[in-house]
Formats: sequence, structure tokens, C-alpha cells
Amino acid sequence: MYKKIMVVLISTLMVLSLTSCGVREKVNEKISEKVTETVINKATGGAADIDIDGDKLSIKGEDGEELTIGGSEWPDSGAASMVPEFKHGTVVSAFNSETSCLIVLEEVKEQDYKDYLDELKELGYTKNSTSFSSDSSYNYGATADNDSTISVTYDAGNQTVTIAFEAPPAEADQE
Repeated sequence: MYKKIMVVLISTLMVLSLTSCGVREKVNEKISEKVTETVINKATGGAADIDIDGDKLSIKGEDGEELTIGGSEWPDSGAASMVPEFKHGTVVSAFNSETSCLIVLEEVKEQDYKDYLDELKELGYTKNSTSFSSDSSYNYGATADNDSTISVTYDAGNQTVTIAFEAPPAEADQE
């Protein structure tokens, strides 16, 4: 009986010490990463390399294609590197691959949205343009001469900007 009590006490002390050191969080993160990797591999039928870093999930496929989801910064690679960075507000979500990206920012002023549209138009995003506006939201979409497309939506009520970009087929094939 004494040995069983000692084992329980030592086990309890170990668990408490692990949680106070932050080791438990690292173990949970590794378990989450492995489960996520297994699910994605089963869904895609292949081997994927998964990296979970805080609020950012990166998936690298067998062919080298990389997809990043999450994060609180403007992505500096892939399709997002082909888009002018929106330098106002706070990035709350980013989906980025070699050929497309979707970035959501909050705390954006309407004038910053309008200035960004002017920048896009100066860069040649004027082909096949469409625009929409209502009392509280605006959208602009266009294609550039290199056939890349962009769509930018502003929700004035939530002060949110959503930027969707797709690289042209030629650039996407070269990546």
C-alpha cells in the first residue's frame, strides 16, 4: 500500500511540475501537430509536413508546395509577396500558398482602404474591374496586365479589409 501511495504522489508531483514549466503546453502542441498531420495525410492520400507555430499552421506537400494558414503578420513569401502590403490595421487571418492568398485585417479606416485601391490602380489593376458599394461595405476587383487578379473588400461597420489575390497562370507554373 505504501508503494502505491508513493507512486501516486510522485506521479502527481511530476504532473504539477510539468504544467508549471510549460512542458505540458509543448507536449500538447506536439500531439496536436501529429494528429493534424495524420488527418491531412489521410485526406490528401500523401505525406505532408505539418508545422504548428502558435496561431500559424504550415503544410508542405510532397511536391514542395507550401500552404500557410493563420498568423498575425503579413506573409512574406508565396502569393502574398506579389501583392502590395496593406500597412494599416492588424492582420487577423492569412491564408497563403504559392499561387493565391487571402488576408483579413481589422481596425482599418475607410481612407486607408481607398488609398490602397489607388495604389492597386497605379500598379495596373484596372482590367475587367468591378466595384460595389453599399452604406457600409465596398468591394473592388480587377486584373492586371499580367493576368493576376485581386479583390479587396472593406466592411465599414467592422472596419475590416479582406484581400484576395491569385497569381497569373504563367507565374504560378514557374513557382
